Amino acid sequence: MRLFINHIAYKIESLIDLNLIDKSLLNDNEKKAFSFIEKWFANQDFNFQSSGSTGIPKQFRFTKEEIIWSATQTINYLNLNQEKQHFYICLDTSLVAGAMLLARAILLQADITIVNPSGNPFATLTQNHMYTFCSLVPLQLQQIVNNDYEKKVLNQFKNILLGGAPASNSLILTSADLKPNIWATYGMTETLSHIALRNLKTESYFKLLPNNEIALSQENTLKIKNKITKNQWLQTNDLVEITTNGFSVLGRIDFVINSGGFKVNALKVEDEISNYFTEQNILPFPYFIGSLPDELLGEKVVLFIEKQNKDSVNFVDLKLYLSKTLKHYEIPKQVQVVDEFYYTPSQKIDRNKSK
Repeated sequence: MRLFINHIAYKIESLIDLNLIDKSLLNDNEKKAFSFIEKWFANQDFNFQSSGSTGIPKQFRFTKEEIIWSATQTINYLNLNQEKQHFYICLDTSLVAGAMLLARAILLQADITIVNPSGNPFATLTQNHMYTFCSLVPLQLQQIVNNDYEKKVLNQFKNILLGGAPASNSLILTSADLKPNIWATYGMTETLSHIALRNLKTESYFKLLPNNEIALSQENTLKIKNKITKNQWLQTNDLVEITTNGFSVLGRIDFVINSGGFKVNALKVEDEISNYFTEQNILPFPYFIGSLPDELLGEKVVLFIEKQNKDSVNFVDLKLYLSKTLKHYEIPKQVQVVDEFYYTPSQKIDRNKSK
């Protein structure tokens, strides 16, 4: 593989090659990547921490063999070995999503360029860049498609992985007009990245990658079994519907709000708010549905937004729109304005901390 540092390509085939690079020239994300690559060539194990977006972060340990197995599933599914690839890595390479990009690039002998994570990673790229493959979170993709120049930059890629959080309905609609394949991913740290992919331009459900098995629990939450789970069932908190062709994610059981004895799926409400933004031509901004204590209801459904966006939506109009598609108990009872949201290292909104 070739590693591009300050626009200079270094051929990396062993630890010796790595040691020839002056580490003082590296950005922070490149330094993290070096740590991964050093362990790779030394055949060491790898530790990754979960995002902690809904609970306490946990550490997970994986072997190099397991990483190769997982990376190979994606390479084969997307036929990435059909031509020369150049990975543009703008996710944190100390977390599993960024590290697995490195693993796939190494196995493909691809070229690699690594930049520090940011909300707008394409701002400095030219429209005629050489990159073919990238992974983004929805927050990054939304920033990019809102800018005409950066959308042109995006359209020079061939494949984009999208993960870390569910894609909103408005983002899915926007993806249909983009040139690259936009692949929504389903997975987690425990499964060593994704176990299923969905082409947002052509598919309405996730398709399993080979050598993965899924089933439903009694609560209709997804269970996963594969080599990474040691062929034992891994229980998730995701409510899903399984079909003959794949599965759809309905929400998370830990995002279910019990309001007055009714169960409210927060992600379902968020999707309808996304539809409202699309119909009203409102530029999307970060928000989430949560709850606050209520004397009568126990918990009341609340829309959380940041102070800078408090005037971006008319709450009366929004509730009127939601009344056409949601039950009365699903409609937010108030807007809660906070100074700013907290984010996990993988750029998910930390709902608990933000509340």
